Amino acid sequence: MTLSVLMCLPCLTPAQNQTSAFGFLELPISAHEAALGGRNVSISEPDPTMTYSNPAVLTAIDKRILGLNFMTWIAGSVSAGAQYCDKAGARSSFAVTARYINYGVSDLTDAVGNSSGTFSSRDIAIGGTYSYRLGDRWGGGATLNAIYSKYSYYTSFALAVNLGLAYTSLSGRFNAGVSFANIGGQIKPFQDIRETLPFNITAGLSMRLEHAPLRLSLTFDRLNRWNSNDFYSPDGTLSPGDMFFRHVILGADILITDRIYAAVGYNFKNAAELATDGHRGLIGVTLGAGVNLDRISFGLSYGQFQVSTPSFIFNFAINI
Repeated sequence: MTLSVLMCLPCLTPAQNQTSAFGFLELPISAHEAALGGRNVSISEPDPTMTYSNPAVLTAIDKRILGLNFMTWIAGSVSAGAQYCDKAGARSSFAVTARYINYGVSDLTDAVGNSSGTFSSRDIAIGGTYSYRLGDRWGGGATLNAIYSKYSYYTSFALAVNLGLAYTSLSGRFNAGVSFANIGGQIKPFQDIRETLPFNITAGLSMRLEHAPLRLSLTFDRLNRWNSNDFYSPDGTLSPGDMFFRHVILGADILITDRIYAAVGYNFKNAAELATDGHRGLIGVTLGAGVNLDRISFGLSYGQFQVSTPSFIFNFAINI
């Protein structure tokens, strides 16, 4: 990738036609969440990576856990991260997280394509999360992220806060959640023009069926974005129906046993925006599976979150 391409990356969220910095913050971290369509704020389980989208679900973690994650992304780029979670009292939990995207070494060229060397680029986010059980059924949480990006000699630094609420029914079969992600701004812009962060409101619910090993999830993403300029369409306009479904994500977990799951999701927005030249294939469809043992758990997912290539996400966690 050349410098001109790399400079576009912080302004492009996955499959989205908007200009905001640090678009990598909208990439999924959790293999389980990615398999359910790329976003889920309602499932509450002891998975440290699920707290990236909704910090309130950290209340489900009652042990000391170390988590690691890895993701393949655009043009050979890779993303990796780590999470440390623990209890902080009878009702509260905390986590320290880090995520890193390395875009590798790229050619440095001028406006007409003449090469003048190479450069490296990276995105980094380090965060701290605190959650508190507000009652038997409700939990709340907040994350503060320090974000740093470097593209050749261009650098930027920002602070962002994620807020979330989570609800679990008395039976435990119904969950709901809402999150407000990336509230904040740049402390140091890339150049003289300050850009917004990809602020996002997401709400969702999940229901485990009583007489079948199935859990269904419905997620409404980007609830603060209802302008056609926020989404891609060939003619630049969207019908009311198209606009509505650009916010809808469907997911289903097949609970093979209490310890093993398979997951499938469908992201209407990705399906509409990532298809090229009439070739859809599995675009919009995400798949994954995971195993939760007594001390360790791991998950793997497949999905396409950008035009060029599909992504694989692998998560591993161990109780320590």
